[in-house]
Amino acid sequence: MILVLCGTSEGRLLLKALEQITTEVVATVTTPHGAECISACNCQILSGRLDEAALVELIEVRGIKYVVDITHPYAENISQLAISISGEKNIQYFRYERKTTEAAAEEVIRARDYKEAAELAAAIEGRVFLTVGSNQLPAFLKQIDIERITARVLPTSEVIKKCEGYGLTADNLIAMKGPFTTDMNITMFKAHRAAVVVTKDSGAAGGTEEKLKACRSLGIPIIMIDRPKIDYPNTYSSLEELLNVINGLITEPSV
Repeated sequence: MILVLCGTSEGRLLLKALEQITTEVVATVTTPHGAECISACNCQILSGRLDEAALVELIEVRGIKYVVDITHPYAENISQLAISISGEKNIQYFRYERKTTEAAAEEVIRARDYKEAAELAAAIEGRVFLTVGSNQLPAFLKQIDIERITARVLPTSEVIKKCEGYGLTADNLIAMKGPFTTDMNITMFKAHRAAVVVTKDSGAAGGTEEKLKACRSLGIPIIMIDRPKIDYPNTYSSLEELLNVINGLITEPSV
């Protein structure tokens, strides 16, 4: 049985490809929206956040032999947990990691984490356009007046309710699902008078390059938060290569 930890658009592509190899697949997502995104895939789908006890139980009860981690580059908690437990249980762990975005040093302001990104953004006069998701908004609200913030988040009722709880309103909240084109980013950044944009390096699938191009076109700075430093074993940035490895393992004749 293969356990696929999903959380990116590539997760659906991987699951659809695995259908051609095996039916012994269970996929996990953290939200109902995530489950909906992979609902057409022919596999078992489990929704909800996994802590250590839940992941151990899942591995033991389902007889998991391989763990494939295709979660978001910034979902460090589940990745660290999966690496640790895979090692303890002596099962193979594989990581699909999006390629990082290439950008000249002068194009971006680098931040080690969300706290530093908030401090850097707070020091720039004008409106701050956040494209970091909803979970990390409190780090920015501690440093920046809410009137200066525009946040772009997923258009789910849960996320919108959370943002409203933080004090965001229709005036400074954009609920839309990306990724967005360069032109769409330009339109949004201009409409909300963005003086600086804050983003994660979510790679090509996350639309990071289009944000860079939009900021370059408008002549505004972009703050990019570094990815967590995780020592992933068995890392692949090509779905084809990863699938070839998995196919070789599960079709290998018994000896």
